[in-house]
Amino acid sequence: MIPTEAALIARSVLSCPERLTLRVGEQREALEDEAYDVTSDVHGSPVFSASEGSALLAAARRGAGGVLEVTSGLGDPACGDRRLDLFLQGRLARRGAGCSCCGDPRSLVALEVSRVTLFRDDRPVPVDVARYRDRELVLNPGYLQRTAEHANEAHEQELRAAMASTFGVPLQSLLAASLLRVDASGVDVSWLDTAGGHTERLDFLRTVSSPQELGTALRSHLHAGIC
Repeated sequence: MIPTEAALIARSVLSCPERLTLRVGEQREALEDEAYDVTSDVHGSPVFSASEGSALLAAARRGAGGVLEVTSGLGDPACGDRRLDLFLQGRLARRGAGCSCCGDPRSLVALEVSRVTLFRDDRPVPVDVARYRDRELVLNPGYLQRTAEHANEAHEQELRAAMASTFGVPLQSLLAASLLRVDASGVDVSWLDTAGGHTERLDFLRTVSSPQELGTALRSHLHAGIC
């Protein structure tokens, strides 16, 4: 596996995980603390939201080491990409405050990555950290897959309205709608109506290069309620 490919795959696994396990300290004990969750990925460094009393925030305050084990959620369950695992090693550090709108003050904790190892069928592949952190990898295949999955799971009603409006289908006859594939140039959509199944390609006005531009393009071409 060439270095650039390994870096791209590693970022994709982090963006589209099936399962995450965070281990903290020299003993690398799994952090069984439900008061934290992953909120974002900043150039390859996973960022967590942690409550004030969480073990994660306490570990970050003392500068503890951490290892994040990521099981791949790439592709469909039967494909080879599900045999990938990613190990990120580094130091935990507090990175400001998270959302407090729900009355639960939270802090952001980042794992500052210093070592990256990709495993395919239990065979280790060291990943160059500089390549892994490349800003150009932000719209990786895993991120694009998870974007489509999120839209299908959380915005099906908005997608149905978008297909009806865009393709002139009576909303009452539209039974289901989904995104098949999202890429930097556009999105493949599908819908089911009383006439059967349909697929179409919607091209963006220009190729996008960031999550913000992708979100804007999806809202513009599909529905303002899609986030």
